[in-house]
Amino acid sequence: MKVITTSIQTWQAKLAGLLMLSTPLINGCTDPSDIGLVLDPEANRIGVFYAEIPLSAYLVSIDSLNTTNSGVLVAGGDMSDYFGETESTAFSRLSFGNSAARPNSDAILDSAKFSLDILTLTAEDLDEAKTFSAHKLTEPILDTAYYNFDHLDYEEAPFASGSFMLEENSDTIVFMNLDEALATDLFTKLKDEDPVFKDIFAFRDYFPGFALKGSAEQQTTIHVNRGQYNSGPPNTGIKLYYRNSEEDTVSSVYSIYTNGSRHFNGMTNNPTGTPTEIVTEKNTAYNVGNLVGSKALLGHMVKLDMEPLSNFLDTVDNVIFNRATLEMGPVENFPDSKMPIQGLIQYFTDDTNKILRREEDGAPYSVQQGTVPQTTTDENGNAVPAITSGGTNPLAFNTEEFTYVPANSQSGIVDYVDALYRTDVMRTDLLLYPARVSISGRTISTSSDFTRSLREYIINQNSIVLKIYYSKLR
Repeated sequence: MKVITTSIQTWQAKLAGLLMLSTPLINGCTDPSDIGLVLDPEANRIGVFYAEIPLSAYLVSIDSLNTTNSGVLVAGGDMSDYFGETESTAFSRLSFGNSAARPNSDAILDSAKFSLDILTLTAEDLDEAKTFSAHKLTEPILDTAYYNFDHLDYEEAPFASGSFMLEENSDTIVFMNLDEALATDLFTKLKDEDPVFKDIFAFRDYFPGFALKGSAEQQTTIHVNRGQYNSGPPNTGIKLYYRNSEEDTVSSVYSIYTNGSRHFNGMTNNPTGTPTEIVTEKNTAYNVGNLVGSKALLGHMVKLDMEPLSNFLDTVDNVIFNRATLEMGPVENFPDSKMPIQGLIQYFTDDTNKILRREEDGAPYSVQQGTVPQTTTDENGNAVPAITSGGTNPLAFNTEEFTYVPANSQSGIVDYVDALYRTDVMRTDLLLYPARVSISGRTISTSSDFTRSLREYIINQNSIVLKIYYSKLR
C-alpha cells in the first residue's frame, strides 16, 4: 500500500483551508506504521494533516440481475474494446382500455403505426439514421421474474421497423409503419367486436407481446418509456388511426399500449479479445488490469478493496477527521452522446462479492449520508451498520471534471470514515452499484440504473484515491 501524507502550514477560510495546501511535504511509504506521521512537527503549527490513500479495484459480475418491470425498455447495443459486443432486447406485453371508444362497424382505417416514446439514448455517429424493429413474440411473457440473461422467442420478420435521425439529450416519439396484414387484422377484429378484444387475457393469446431490437453495430441504445398505469396518454405501442365515416375530416385513434404491462430487458455480450473476457464466474472478483469499469444491464460492478483505509485507521491515534472524499477518474474518453453512468451507490461487501444485507428484512448496507448515523447497535450491544431514512450517500458524476465524487460535497464520506475509526463496526469493501442521483438542496436521492440502460464508465485504477484531512488532538 502506498499512502501520501502532507502537513499543512496554513488554514484558509474554514473549509477552503482544508482544500488549499501550501508548501506541502510528501512522503510515500509502504509500512502502515508510517502512515500519517508528521515529517517536520515544528513546521505544522495548527496540527492539520492530509492523507491520500490509493485503492485497488476489481471487476465483479453479479448473479441474477432482475430486470422485470424496470419501467424502461432498453433496445440496441454497442461495441467497445473493453466490454466487447453488447446487445439489449426489450420484451413487453401490450394492453388496451376497455372503456376506450372503438370504431363502428363501417369505420375506415387510415393508417397504423407502432410508436416509441424515447426518453434518452446513448449513441455514436448521430449524423446517421438508426434502425429499430419490433417483432411479435411466439411465446408468452409469464407472471414470473425475468433476468438480464433471459430471452423469449419471436418471429423473425418484424411487424414494424423504421430508421430515424436521433438527437442526444432530447425526448422524442418516433413512428414505424405497422405491417399491413397485421393492421388490417387488428382493425377488423376491433370493429367486429371479436373475442380477442374481450379482455387483455384473450388479447395476449392472440398477441403475446413484442421484442424491440436494434443492433450493436449501430453503436446506439434507446431507453423507451414503457409508461405507468394512469400516467396520461400512452405513447409506446400500436396506434390505429381511423374515421367512422367518409365525412369525417379528422382521424380518431385507438391505442394498444405498453402502459402498465409486464416487461423485461434481456442482453447478450461477447467480450472475446477484451480485458473483461476473463470475467466468467458470477460473484467473483477479477483483476482486469489498469482499467476497470462498469456497464449497466451487463451486470458488471466495480469492487473497491478498502483494506488500505483500515490499515491507515489503525495507525492514527487521538485524531479528529475534518473531511474525507473518495474520488475516481477522470473517466476514460467517451463521446458527448454516450454520457457515463451518473451515480454509484456505495454498498458494503466482503469475500462473497455480494451486497451485504440486514438479516431480518434484507435491506442493503451502504455508506450513509452525513446527516444520519452511520452505525447503530444490535440487541447484544454490538455496533452494526445503520440503515436510515436519510438514505445512502452515493458517488455522483462531475460533468465538468469527468470524475466520481461524493454527492454530499460538503462532508464527503467523513462520517463513514469516522464511524470506522471510533466504533467496532465491521470493516468491509465497497461494491459500486450504478444509479441515478438527484440532488435538491441537501436532499440526495437515488434510483437504480442497473436495469434501465447500457450506460458504462471506465477509469484507470491509478485514479482511485481516498483523500482524508484530519487533526491531532493535543
